[in-house]
Amino acid sequence: MTPPKVLLVGDYPPPNGGVATHVDELFRAVRARGGVCEVLDIGKGQLPADGVTPAGSIARFTGLLASFSARGYQIHLHTNGANPKSWMLASVCAAAGRLASRPALITLHSGLGPAWLAESTLRQRMATAVLRQFSTVIAVNEEIRTALDVPGAVVLPAFSLEFLQPGAPPEGLAALRAEASPLFCAMVAPRPEYGEEILLRAFEQVQKSLPSARLALYGPGSEARGTEPETGSPKPPFRFGELPRPQALALIAACDVFVRPTLADGDSVSVREALALGRTVVATRVGNRPAEVKLVAPGDASSLSKGLLEAAGEISARPARSVGAPAADSLARILSLYGFEEPATGGAGTAQHPPEERGSPARGGAGTAQHPKEEAPCAASAAS
Repeated sequence: MTPPKVLLVGDYPPPNGGVATHVDELFRAVRARGGVCEVLDIGKGQLPADGVTPAGSIARFTGLLASFSARGYQIHLHTNGANPKSWMLASVCAAAGRLASRPALITLHSGLGPAWLAESTLRQRMATAVLRQFSTVIAVNEEIRTALDVPGAVVLPAFSLEFLQPGAPPEGLAALRAEASPLFCAMVAPRPEYGEEILLRAFEQVQKSLPSARLALYGPGSEARGTEPETGSPKPPFRFGELPRPQALALIAACDVFVRPTLADGDSVSVREALALGRTVVATRVGNRPAEVKLVAPGDASSLSKGLLEAAGEISARPARSVGAPAADSLARILSLYGFEEPATGGAGTAQHPPEERGSPARGGAGTAQHPKEEAPCAASAAS
């Protein structure tokens, strides 16, 4: 059997994020199983590495895409589907897929996508026309799949347990952990939909009841600031900045409660990582949330602070939880789309939409968030 040849088009670390993490996991999984895999990096990092090629300009990207297609690579695009450049990228990848021996695949990641498409009938028709050129359309949650209105689209969360390996803790974590009771943790980014300001207001309320509580922030844009906003908190958040994934996982594993305050989401990788590492998770009621998550209203600091306090009160009473495989591990199913044999034992990757998952309601979810900024010529970032 000829090994599958796959070209992953999407964000690649650094910086880390849900899409970049998923692309990295697929890249490693294909190669670990004897397949041929390359990444065409359209993210902000644009750093060359073994098997990773920076996309560069539009002209360079188009030439590279055509070259990989001519050599028989199956294209799998990972994009947000929430602005015109994302759909232009999808159209180009679909066309390139027609040059290859196998048609292209696409995964839509952003919880902002449904609201963007709903603003215009023309956008919906354009998306449908583009997506029908792909052999498989994957959405990371049911809300996105429904908005796409493409027969045969499947729901496969962008998560796998296979590479969930915490590394050495980041500098400063041991001291923070020693003084915190409890320790909250959140991944943030410098975009409104990540809800950082709402989280800071909520945490101010938490510290009035729990003075020993601490908040750790990591991710792009979370770097230490010269002056923290005037929140009245006795202890400002500890900002770790952008962390390599192993260190980020070590931080998640050390916290008591992981917080996801986003205003919109697809299917958060960090939420699933936290659950798999045995952490309590408090998250807003947007996107696709596993059943174990404690849900709060999006954009509401009072609701979030109440949820955080309730979670803190339950920590001492909860039984010890070990690392376990979430029901929505989709790796095996995705690899089968590349031509790898799927495990015969109805594995975790076979479910299109696990029954215990909870999607966002039709109102008060992604449609209330701001749209993402326009992407760079070949960028396809999304909330993660």
